[in-house]
Amino acid sequence: MIPCKNGCPHYCEGCHKTCARWKTIQAQNELDRRRRKAYMDYYTQLCTTIVRQCRATMPHQVR
Repeated sequence: MIPCKNGCPHYCEGCHKTCARWKTIQAQNELDRRRRKAYMDYYTQLCTTIVRQCRATMPHQVR
């Protein structure tokens, strides 16, 4: 569903394809997705490193 459908006074069917407001919303969403992905990639790598280090120092293997 298009979020501006209910709140935009200029809404008409298919207008989101040329609407500057819609493009701004999409650009902001893309930026948010990139930031979230960078955050997740960073902490996934960090946690993987910590888990690997913990496993390397364990005297026995836990299952």
